Amino acid sequence: MIHKMKKLYIFTLAAAAIIATGCSKEDPFTGSTDEAEGQILKSAIAVDMKVDETVRKNIRTRADVSLDDFTVIFTKPGSETPVKKYKYSDMPDVVTLPAGDYTCTATYGENRIAEWESPYFLGVSDSFTVNPYEITSYVAPIECRLNNIKVTIEFDPLLKSRMSQDSYVEVKVGANSGLNFTLTESEAGKAGYFMHTAESTLVATFNGKIDGLNAVETKSLKNVAKGNHYKITFKVHDHSGDPTGDSDAEVKVDANVTVTDIERNIDIADEPLLDDTDRPTEKPDEPGPGPDEPDLKAPEITGVAPIDLDKVNTVDGSAAVGVKVTSSADGGFTAFDVVIDSPDLTPDELANVGLAANLNLAETPADFAEKLGAFGFPVNVKGQKEANIEISTMLIGMLGAVGAGHEHKFILTVTDANGTTVKTLTLYIPE
Repeated sequence: MIHKMKKLYIFTLAAAAIIATGCSKEDPFTGSTDEAEGQILKSAIAVDMKVDETVRKNIRTRADVSLDDFTVIFTKPGSETPVKKYKYSDMPDVVTLPAGDYTCTATYGENRIAEWESPYFLGVSDSFTVNPYEITSYVAPIECRLNNIKVTIEFDPLLKSRMSQDSYVEVKVGANSGLNFTLTESEAGKAGYFMHTAESTLVATFNGKIDGLNAVETKSLKNVAKGNHYKITFKVHDHSGDPTGDSDAEVKVDANVTVTDIERNIDIADEPLLDDTDRPTEKPDEPGPGPDEPDLKAPEITGVAPIDLDKVNTVDGSAAVGVKVTSSADGGFTAFDVVIDSPDLTPDELANVGLAANLNLAETPADFAEKLGAFGFPVNVKGQKEANIEISTMLIGMLGAVGAGHEHKFILTVTDANGTTVKTLTLYIPE
């Protein structure tokens, strides 16, 4: 069913009056280096937030969408290294940049693996040029779209009346960790937001009791897409498939899904949820592969003793931290990304040592390769079947200097032809 498209909200990131700042009689380029520089007005950046009004209201229940909460990043095309990065509230009225071509990325929220009420919006501008000794006053509006996956769970009234109060549905996307939806979250209309991965299968597993009997039922949905809302409704069936069967009948849990394009509030036809026996990534009841069949095993990520990826690892910098990654797929690794999630390693801190929060180890940009190698990360591993991370004592020492007493996470996402594996290395450096 197609609903009328709602109003799109356009936010201008500054008042046009700021242009007056660039028209001062003072030389706006005083203090510049030998490299030619230009300037861009804060008012040149605008965001067109592509979101349906109903979704906007849902976001506002979490927190007002404030312009001050946007992050604005100026990057040269083809590079992952920010030239300038600001939280909008801290952005100066006039930004000075080395002359050249740029794109501007605007983000709202954080792209978390799985989090309640945590939408993440992202948009990238068209390329624009900052000319030497000139002021740029216009960039085409940046279209920000939902960049993660929204999921809500509902329980059919009959199922509510027959299931135990501690029943829940676990939802996961790909191999990432998930969220547990209980009756409380369901009745509150609480939404979970999930990071989109290359292995784009959504898995919803009901765990609980129905009429006092244990019930575990797994459903999956293939090819989920960022920017969509997946509303999954669980219901109870008797053995004949009649959802109104009496409580003495043999029962099982079933589910259906409604998919809505968040940007346009349009319902999208989608495949039905599959039973667990049809799931492409997890088939616990099937026998292993035969002698002539390949074992389609996703990449393996393991800690090198004493490192345990399922725990917080206390390290003192006396030895490197090892992680081993292997692929059994033809063609080896196709993607290998590391996200540095640390309260103390700010973008400026990372930039000072030649790193960034998002690292591409499969096809590593040249300006990162040398530093990554020095810190113990493999580079340009696309096509390889084994890669070893040995985080150096130098990097551990830096973590201790800026963030002793805190946890520092390295989220590894590795993909090959057999699937995607995500593991988190968590380090703690004592004070």
